[in-house]
Amino acid sequence: MSVTKVFMTMGALLACGAMSAPAASQQTAAEKMNTYLDQANKVAMLNGNVMVVDHGKIVLRRTIGCADSSCKRPLTLKDRFVIGSIAKEFDSVGLLMLAEQGKLSLTDPVSKFIPDLPAWAGTVTLDHLLHYTSGLPDVDWDTVHSDADAFRNIRAIKQLDYPAGTHYAYNNNNTFLRRRVIEAVSGMSYADFLRKREFPKAGIRDAVIDPTDTTPRVAKGFDAQFKPDPLTVDMTGWPALTLDDFIRWSNCIKKFCLITPESTRQIITTGNPKWQTGLGHGTMDGQKLVYHRHDGNNHNFEALLLMDASKDRTLLFLTSRNHIDVYIPAEAIDAILDGKPYAPPGANQ
Repeated sequence: MSVTKVFMTMGALLACGAMSAPAASQQTAAEKMNTYLDQANKVAMLNGNVMVVDHGKIVLRRTIGCADSSCKRPLTLKDRFVIGSIAKEFDSVGLLMLAEQGKLSLTDPVSKFIPDLPAWAGTVTLDHLLHYTSGLPDVDWDTVHSDADAFRNIRAIKQLDYPAGTHYAYNNNNTFLRRRVIEAVSGMSYADFLRKREFPKAGIRDAVIDPTDTTPRVAKGFDAQFKPDPLTVDMTGWPALTLDDFIRWSNCIKKFCLITPESTRQIITTGNPKWQTGLGHGTMDGQKLVYHRHDGNNHNFEALLLMDASKDRTLLFLTSRNHIDVYIPAEAIDAILDGKPYAPPGANQ
């Protein structure tokens, strides 16, 4: 989504009470961002932790709202958040780490590593899994509540929805198989691979994998009516991150701390800019990652990573009350830093 997509014209902004009053114009950018976030929380638009890094400096790092639906405990910077599909970056990077070690190739078929799958697995490559062009049908979440369930359903697939490599279809069966290939090649569980091979090099210090309702310091999701989400795990391998670990991961991808620029390009390049990859969306310029965008959600959790090297800026949002599209506050923050008009919280609801 473009960072200007939801902006109205200047005239329309003034008509609806845009943040352009004299008092607002006299505020610094940091004051404007904090005012915006405070107001966003008051209108139930935002509950979560936010970080803004601009030109190498953290200009905003704060919590807004409650740690759970009871609102008896405020959020802290030590709370871990479910990050939804952004967690898929970890298994995508893991495959390329193993490729760089010569232990696999992206042209290898899935059947090479998981031989007990049906014949179609001989036509689906690891590259297809990374780019969601495998032809695999989507997960049947009504029947999948464990890895065993997922494996059972995948083994029962008689035919792909379309020949591998011919169409794009985003779904978690690709993610599930990426993680199982990592286990087959590395000889360890996917969770151990993250803890031993990825987290230390990325500087991630406080992540948990597959948190449950009893895991300490995990923000709990809830809806607009304060109904709590259950923290259930239907497939394993989902890291929950603190805000500080989230920026460490973003910087790791940007600075190629785990895989090379060439490997990053292999993941992030796609035939259509609307298609996602294992790293979400992004563009490379030579040996530089110039843009990286990925969002993820799970029930009422929504996370967002926006890295724009052309502005030397990274925006991170970890939210747990998905009342409104998290891109809206992100676009407002971006506009504040660019000195552009922005709609007040709630104007787009």
